[in-house]
Amino acid sequence: MRPNMALAMGLAATAASAFLWHGPGGAAERFVAHSDRDVRRMLDYFEMQQVQGRMQREPIARRIIYSGPADEFQRTELVRYGESLPGIGEARWNRPRSLLAFPLPLVGEALAMALAAFLAGLTLAYGLSLGRRGGN
Repeated sequence: MRPNMALAMGLAATAASAFLWHGPGGAAERFVAHSDRDVRRMLDYFEMQQVQGRMQREPIARRIIYSGPADEFQRTELVRYGESLPGIGEARWNRPRSLLAFPLPLVGEALAMALAAFLAGLTLAYGLSLGRRGGN
C-alpha cells in the first residue's frame, strides 16, 4: 500500500470514529443531559423556578441558553454561574442568533481533537522511524 493511501485511510478512520462516538455513540447527548441537570439544579438552588436553562442544540454546543423572567442582576449572575459549570463554554440569555457568535459544535471539537491526536501519533511514528534508519 502506498504511504499516501495509508495516511488518507488513517485520517478517514479517525474522522469517522470521532463522528460515530459523538453522534450514534451518544457521547454528545449524555453530555447535554448531564449539563441540563446541572443547570436545573443551579436554578433550583437559587429558587428561580420560572427561569429555564437549556444546552444549545442544533448544533449541540457548549452553550447554555436561559429564558424567563429575571432582573439585570440575576441575568448577569446566572450567566457567570452558568459559565463556571464544568464543560460549559458560554452562557447567555435567549436572543436571536448571530453568525459571529456561532459556537463550534461538539462534533467539530471531537473531530479536531481526534485529528490532532492522529497527527501527533503520525509525527511520533515518523520521528521514531527516522531514528531507526539512522542507527542502521
